[in-house]
Amino acid sequence: MVKGRFTVNPFKELVLTPDDVSNLHEMSSAILDSNLSRYEDFINVDKGKIVLAQWKLVKSKDNTRVYQEKATGSTTAAPLPQTSGASKDLPSLLCVGTTVGDMEDMMFGVVNPTLEIMRIKASYVEDLSGAAVLANIVDPTIENPFNSLVVKWMEIDIPLQSVGLVRNRDYIYVEATGFVRLASGEKVGYHILHSVNFPETHDLPNRVRANLSICGFFRQIRPNASEIFVTGLMDPGGDMIRMLVVPTIANAFLSTVKYAYCGQMKKLQYMLEKRYAEAKELGTPNREHVCVTCSQPITNRRLGDFGKTDATCKLCFGYVCGSCKIQRKLSFVTPDLLLAQRKVTFCAVCLNDSIRAPAADAARAQIVSSTGGLSKHHSYIHGSEASTISEYGSSCG
Repeated sequence: MVKGRFTVNPFKELVLTPDDVSNLHEMSSAILDSNLSRYEDFINVDKGKIVLAQWKLVKSKDNTRVYQEKATGSTTAAPLPQTSGASKDLPSLLCVGTTVGDMEDMMFGVVNPTLEIMRIKASYVEDLSGAAVLANIVDPTIENPFNSLVVKWMEIDIPLQSVGLVRNRDYIYVEATGFVRLASGEKVGYHILHSVNFPETHDLPNRVRANLSICGFFRQIRPNASEIFVTGLMDPGGDMIRMLVVPTIANAFLSTVKYAYCGQMKKLQYMLEKRYAEAKELGTPNREHVCVTCSQPITNRRLGDFGKTDATCKLCFGYVCGSCKIQRKLSFVTPDLLLAQRKVTFCAVCLNDSIRAPAADAARAQIVSSTGGLSKHHSYIHGSEASTISEYGSSCG
């Protein structure tokens, strides 16, 4: 992700008609139904195994692998809008694997209906370099905190773009998130991104308008572990060097392994905000000069070190010694609407408790914070927001 970039919404206000809204709902539902059948076949027919006669391994990371469909003369992905220079022979890709974290952690990392949340997500997942929210059709609610349907624009940096060999790709797409049940009754999370076109979303200078159609499912398979199943394609269009196509797309698919971590870091931020509000009202407790983790006493000779701001857990306000303190880099949107990252200190107990806390609680708190507690089942809101990816500042806190 490029540091220091500032991008304003490059389009005029996008006003969706009732037919547009209806079509986007129907499109998302059709993509969900089609891909859910494929996922159930993968679970029940293929028993979670890849058919190597159909798929070729192209990239892997940790316990997750990306496969490219071997030439069959047809594609299994949803049809894409036609653009000039579109690649007709681009293969479908399949990403399967497991990641640490609960399914709701993944969904909290996935859902990002506003520009601020998109930017925070991008800082953890590193899946885009510029973005704007063009229209909100369905917003998360207190009752359904992971449901959303949003029209967006995003830009992705391409290798060799900086030396002028290729141009960056940008996308206009509808994004849908939520939960659905398998035939067995088991609940799984879904994430859909599918390219769309509108008269207002014209091609932009120095970029190539590309297309994508991606559908991902996330399923809890054991405590603190979730299965990933993502399929689809990203057509880069234009004059992109073919050798860059599949690796770039594979990297985008592999970014899904960071969704749970993103959700966990957002939970940590929620806990910090909650404790800060409590501390403002009740004050912070006076703690003994001992490490809350190992109970090591702090001698007078070392008290000077514990005057540093990174020597206390920012959730329980207890002292932590240098051996026991744990730091996590969290992303914040500052009052001047820039994105900053700061290292924050925790003790092991508070960090573990926060990560294990239900993601739905943090998601609902996020909704209350942004809407004042209003529960909106369906809200079509057009967007005209700026996208700021600032250079990260790193400081201990």
